[in-house]
Amino acid sequence: MIHPKGYLIGFVILIASAACFGFVYAMGDNTPNDVVIEDAGAVVVIDSLNEQISEKRSDVEKLNQNIDKYREKISLLQSKETTIEVELELLDNRIAKTELDIDVTEKEMSALNDEILVLETQMEAVEAQLSRSRESLAQLLRQMDVYDNDLTLQLLFGSDSFGDLFTRLQELSSVTGDLKSALDQAEAERVRFESDRASQIGKRKQLADLQTQQETQMALLEDEQGSKGILLAQTQRSEAQFQSFLSELRGEQQYVNQQIALLQDEVERKLSSVDSVGEGSSVLSWPVEPLKGISALFHDKSYPFRHLFEHPGIDLPVPLGTPVLSAAPGYVAWTRTGNMYGNYVMVIHSNGIATLYAHLSKVSVSQDQFVSRGSTLGLSGGVPGTPGAGLSTGAHLHFEVRLNGIPTDPLNYLVER
Repeated sequence: MIHPKGYLIGFVILIASAACFGFVYAMGDNTPNDVVIEDAGAVVVIDSLNEQISEKRSDVEKLNQNIDKYREKISLLQSKETTIEVELELLDNRIAKTELDIDVTEKEMSALNDEILVLETQMEAVEAQLSRSRESLAQLLRQMDVYDNDLTLQLLFGSDSFGDLFTRLQELSSVTGDLKSALDQAEAERVRFESDRASQIGKRKQLADLQTQQETQMALLEDEQGSKGILLAQTQRSEAQFQSFLSELRGEQQYVNQQIALLQDEVERKLSSVDSVGEGSSVLSWPVEPLKGISALFHDKSYPFRHLFEHPGIDLPVPLGTPVLSAAPGYVAWTRTGNMYGNYVMVIHSNGIATLYAHLSKVSVSQDQFVSRGSTLGLSGGVPGTPGAGLSTGAHLHFEVRLNGIPTDPLNYLVER
């Protein structure tokens, strides 16, 4: 049940407000931009940071213009005949472009850090203002309670004059207006604080994404620089040696395709008599734990030697000496050492599927050996200068899936993680 005093005072305030001001206050819509930062020191810091952000964004635009020029050069070189000089120039342009990509990411990360600092400064200032607004509200409520009690007594027991009563009503109406303004201000400050906090969370997520992107770019740069080193070491800038090297690499891929076609039927017959093959090979297990993700995808556009041939599998960065496991039951078609793959193992499974594991530092199986899903085939390698590294610039496992001898995307077969 509502106390009669509440009806009475509410009615009095309504009349007094209408009489004295000609309208009744209503809560307005508040947006984050309604709040003005009052702390002069905070404003100076924010203005300085915003100026730095603007300069960094301008630098990013200029860097992106240069990156576009390198893209055009790379596209032009890719259309030219494959020679040692063209390939080296192509790698030089790729390296220069990747270095600029890293610079752009660095600038964007720096600008994001500044934007986060702006938000932190704003939040601190707004939080202080909100604290002061709450104090003002508490003071106004206490003042209003005094007027409320005085008016109730005057209305119930009479007052010396109507003029005194009306004066008290005007004072109460003024406090009510101040209260409304204080409430609006506090609400706007709350909205601004919550908006800034949400923006800060979003920018921290963007920053984490950029850090991951930078790591990928740094790995790509290392790969491109390493690829150039390999090419120079293998060819000594000689066109004849380059063409011979290229012929060997392409011949190695052709050999793999031909051997799978020759062995597939024979291996399928052997597999049909092995009970454990019943688990099938349509879904493959990961040959290593991809803790560091995938550094190169199937037919990856960033593959340094893409101008010479497509990347026929995926690369999984793992420490040197990581056990490499069979993705499904099958027979070892062969173990071999080549210029491109280094030490590698080919396993033929049922349903026309074959898997290839390359750049191994050690091979633990032999030709015509049956392996179960998860059997150890060898140890990973890929570090330049180490046994079995082949055409590799860093520690990783190169993994291929072939369907009837043709390279296909391993991600279409590997179990989802």
